[in-house]
Order: sequence, then structure tokens, then C-alpha cells
Amino acid sequence: MRPVPQIRLNRYSVMTLEWPKDSESLENWLRRQRKMAPSLMQEIAIILKPSVEHRTEDIRQAVDTLGRLDVRLIGLTGDPCHRVAAATLGLSWLSSNTSSAESELGSYQKAEDSVREMALVIEGPVRSGVQIYAKDRDLVVIGQVSEGAEIMADGHVHVYGRLRGRVAAGVGGQTGSEIFCVTFGPELVSIAGTYCGFDQIPSNLRSARVRVKLDANAHVLAFTSMG
Repeated sequence: MRPVPQIRLNRYSVMTLEWPKDSESLENWLRRQRKMAPSLMQEIAIILKPSVEHRTEDIRQAVDTLGRLDVRLIGLTGDPCHRVAAATLGLSWLSSNTSSAESELGSYQKAEDSVREMALVIEGPVRSGVQIYAKDRDLVVIGQVSEGAEIMADGHVHVYGRLRGRVAAGVGGQTGSEIFCVTFGPELVSIAGTYCGFDQIPSNLRSARVRVKLDANAHVLAFTSMG
């Protein structure tokens, strides 16, 4: 029997760049981010989310800036008023269900301390190119996570081995999620969308036993040695 094409749901290193109208220069901000995490900015792809106030010409200039800085742009998202701008500039439009989801959920918020399913446990090394996602639960990896691999969970992430790939906890926005690792050295670490690259990790914590949590007030990641 001949193989057939298949459509699969995967997760890649794609980030949404939210761009407020009265923010600082987009080019200055991007240059600063690239200086802080050069390897990260070389590898990620961006979906640009302008504010409602941005005009087509503003967006055109932003697209030119991204191109000049070699930042890969997938397309636009956000308010439907920018669909025309996307078409005018030859960009893809990615619909967002955020507003409809918020209206359906109303004031309801999922409790972060709700009972999760049993943790997903992976034994053995996670090799380069492999992606693992533990939806609605914690992830436990017993073994090494190689450079180029990506492990993610809506809950906590525990790595009992050397971590060299990318790790993300609280993928669904769970700000209380944490990351625990016995030999810490990831390419990228993220909790609930707040991230940093290897270059931003304190040098004294590289290859150490580390706990990472999100300082929700400061919107930064906090790294702690576990001895």
C-alpha cells in the first residue's frame, strides 16, 4: 500500500510578537533581544500582532524592520481590521480564537492547583529533533535531553539528566508551573510564555541542579540552585 500525505498537529518554536502602538522603537527592542539571546533570535519564527491603532504603513515598516534584522515572519494576527493589511502586504493571516474563547469562558478561570492527570514519564534520552508535549499534566524525563530536542508541559517539567535542548512549562498559561533539572544547560527555557535563552542563564547555574519559576510580578524567570 502506497504511503499517503498526512496532516499532523505539531509544536514549533513560533512566537507572537505583540506590538503596542506607543511602544519603543521596534528595531531597538529587537536588537536588544538579539544581543541578550542571539541563538534564540536566530532560530525562532515570529507572528506579528499589531495593535488596533496601527495603520497599514506602520505594519509595512515593521515588516521591513523584521526582514532587515533577518527575523523570520510567518504572518499577522490580532484584530480582524488588519486582514486587509495582511492581504495588501502579501502576508498570511492567522486567525486567533482568543476573543471568542474569552467570551465563552466569561469570568471562569481554570484553577492552577486543580488535579492533573498522572504525569507523563519518558525514560531514556530525548534525541535532537524530537518534540514531547505533556498536555494538562506534568512531564518527567529520566535521561538526557539533547540539543535540538524540545520538551513541553502544561504543568511542571522534571529532568533527571542533562538538559541541553529547549524546555517549556506552563505552556497553556499556567504561571505556577516550574522546571526542575539535575544538570541544567538548555538552549531555551520558558514558563507561561516568558522565556530566556542560554546566554541569559546565570553562568554559575550552568550544569548545576536548578529550579526555575516565574516571577509573575516582574515577568521574568527566577533561577535557584538546588545545591
